[in-house]
Amino acid sequence: MNRKLILAVAAVLLACSPLQAEQIWPFSRKKKKMEQTEKADSVKKEDKFDKAVKGAQKGSGLFDYYVTRKGELLLAITPRNLKGSYLLANRVSEISQNANFVAGQMLGEPFMIRFSADTSNVYLHKVNHWARVAPNDPIERSFRRNVQDPITRTFKIKASRNDTLLIDVTSFFVSNDKLLTPIRQSPMVPGEMRATYDASGSKLKEVKVFEKNLEITSILNYSTESNGYTVTVRRSILELPEEPMKIRYQDNRVGYFSSKFYTYTSSEDKLLTHAMIHRWRVEPKEGEWEKYYRGEPVEPAQKIVFYVDSAFPDKWRDAVKQGIEDWNQAFEAAGFKNVVEARDYPDDPSFDPDDIRYNCIRYAVTDVANAMGPSYTDPRTGEILVADVIWYHNVISLVHNWRFAQTSAADPRVRKKVFDDDVMRESLRYVAAHEVGHTLGLMHNMGASYAFPVDSLRSPSFTQKYGTTPSIMDYARNNYIAQRGDFERGVRMVPPVIGVYDIHAINWGYRIFEQTRDAEEELPLLNALIAAHNDDPMYEFGAQQIFLTRDPTDQSEDLGNDHIKAGNYGVENCKYIIANLCRWFAEENRDYKEIQSMYSAVIGQYTRYLMHVMPYLGGVVYKDLVQDGRPLRAMSYLPRERQKAAMDWLVEQVLTARSWLLPQEMMDKLGQSSTILDNAAASVANKIFSPATLGGIYQGERSGQENIYRVDTYLSDAYKTVFASALRGGSLTIEEMNLQGAAVASLLKNSGLTGPSGTELQLSAYVDGTAAEDESMAALARMADEALPPFICNHPECNHDHAASAGEISYYRHDMKGPALSMQVGQPLYTATLRRVLNLYRQRRGSGDSRTRDFYAYQILKIESAFENVK
Repeated sequence: MNRKLILAVAAVLLACSPLQAEQIWPFSRKKKKMEQTEKADSVKKEDKFDKAVKGAQKGSGLFDYYVTRKGELLLAITPRNLKGSYLLANRVSEISQNANFVAGQMLGEPFMIRFSADTSNVYLHKVNHWARVAPNDPIERSFRRNVQDPITRTFKIKASRNDTLLIDVTSFFVSNDKLLTPIRQSPMVPGEMRATYDASGSKLKEVKVFEKNLEITSILNYSTESNGYTVTVRRSILELPEEPMKIRYQDNRVGYFSSKFYTYTSSEDKLLTHAMIHRWRVEPKEGEWEKYYRGEPVEPAQKIVFYVDSAFPDKWRDAVKQGIEDWNQAFEAAGFKNVVEARDYPDDPSFDPDDIRYNCIRYAVTDVANAMGPSYTDPRTGEILVADVIWYHNVISLVHNWRFAQTSAADPRVRKKVFDDDVMRESLRYVAAHEVGHTLGLMHNMGASYAFPVDSLRSPSFTQKYGTTPSIMDYARNNYIAQRGDFERGVRMVPPVIGVYDIHAINWGYRIFEQTRDAEEELPLLNALIAAHNDDPMYEFGAQQIFLTRDPTDQSEDLGNDHIKAGNYGVENCKYIIANLCRWFAEENRDYKEIQSMYSAVIGQYTRYLMHVMPYLGGVVYKDLVQDGRPLRAMSYLPRERQKAAMDWLVEQVLTARSWLLPQEMMDKLGQSSTILDNAAASVANKIFSPATLGGIYQGERSGQENIYRVDTYLSDAYKTVFASALRGGSLTIEEMNLQGAAVASLLKNSGLTGPSGTELQLSAYVDGTAAEDESMAALARMADEALPPFICNHPECNHDHAASAGEISYYRHDMKGPALSMQVGQPLYTATLRRVLNLYRQRRGSGDSRTRDFYAYQILKIESAFENVK
């Protein structure tokens, strides 16, 4: 090789980025030597390539592929493939048992890949897309050296022809490769399947290729402890857009799923962190941009089309399609028309719902009572490329039981085992619209329903206009505020078709602004869209709370801005439903399973009313603020009066509910346990005296805000409320004993007088509130569970799979520990309260009936023993 050629090749390589140099390498290195030997070896090389693919089935498209007679899958890698960026998706196509996954469901998040090559191998890289460097920054060279895309798989070059490399990928796609294995934890079912891969029963099934995607289907077989497990998996390689979509920054005040990325730059004194929202590329058709900027509605260049599974019964199909296309109302606010379209699966055997180019509403025959709407994005920009709705068959029972438990007191149409089709379609339309909302990028807005005054939900004019909530992305199901006679007056029983907030959110996320070059230039315009509704609670976003619910205004399954008032309405409905349940479902010579199921649904609904009021104790209202000059607080602690009212209401409920919640008829006919309210008493006592509750009050006391509880005043009120019957004297009811006994146990535990072994003092600087909160919620969960008949599977209610996944930092409020309560403050006050209880019980030990006296004696013994242990 002469000196000039060496210098020319070196110059080319130095001018390239590492990626470009790597791609050029197998075709450019020692180019002259290759040319000199090419003629002599051409016949031999062509024979080797031809021999490898002889008799193979060939397909041409994004990748050329060959399926040999032995069932091997060979891919031809070209320079175009080495330059491209791709998304690799892994989906269940068919399955022998759907306990963990169902047909059509993705096995985890698709991930971004690229290919590189040298003279021996082709390499598959998993792309590092969450770290970026500012263009033309002096640190860019260092960034390239320190932020590499790791090689995850290596494929030996089997043969080559000109600039095409042939590789065997059979062992990657027909194996239990860890990168693609279907044996993994399901988002729907706890635990992971244990299985052993069976290569003899596994094979390549089908390969299809198109201009933008490659579809590979394999049958993988496994042996398990109890049975075999066969799953047909579809692996899709989708080429990412050559021109990436412009990103839009996430804002906590509007609820979009988002992905985080970091930007390294020498122009700032820190590492920049950004989050980009997930949204579709909705842009005007060619030639209609000017019309769009003039404010005229235009059609998109590419519609968002959802194909509805042919497995949907005809009686529900139109309702599902309506729910999909309801979102066009929202897109009109962003300047577009006819953006979302619902189509039936084509009556064409070549239609493939597992093809990654298609968005499908998939019907899964399974006993899971749920639905979910995941979407999958270009990791570089947040552009949604494909989405699905998984519609589990048994969601129908969930919808039925919700609507019965929440509205049957007011709405005679739902007092039956099987709803009339028009009633069920109304509810299924909402389910479809809610899930499609997720596929458009929208998160749950759990604070939406708090915008409405409770009594407005009994107004025909208000509910016909707004439904039950400003957002169908809230968990605000059916109108449990409505009372008997309200339905006949015209009060709406279900959520709106599309809510006020939903329209606002789509406008914020999808509106295109003229003459803005990047996300930074859009910010003032996006802020203006939010500021236009600053004083209207209908337009606020309430982030979903995970683990510990501290903000009572952001809750699931609630309605209205006063949970005590709403709870009272709900309780009245529960009373009426239980009193009439046996009459509504009377069927001669039939068992009581249906009545038991509906009764359990009502118990679960009543449990929610209790849970909605609990966060008022030690509660706080969060507000996501920006520097706009408004005198607002990021955290506003609840006033003393609201907390005291919540405490009084909760105690009243657990002391009085037995008379209507457990009528003799239910206990006789259903064999219903009379102990379910014991769990409610324990839950309320644990919540009242929880360190997390007192921690919230402690923080409020130190915040400087007005009309706030002090910790000692709160505990004094709690003592007077919980132990009121003992203070009055006389005999105690079983409910009063359960409540007071649970309160004493909580006080003993939180005072530090008893530890895990019963003797140790707590040594940490802060009292842990998490355990008590967990116990409180678990007790309520047990209350709902115990209302179920034995041996009936109780699937969790509507646990959507919309949690943040790897690389996705969608905005939630995570509170795993709860507010901290100083041990030096909390434990002395807990101990002082225990002394008050001890003195009270000593005074009352001789009063009341024998069971009351025994109760006092036992509690005195427990408390005295605890005090003796620390002497």
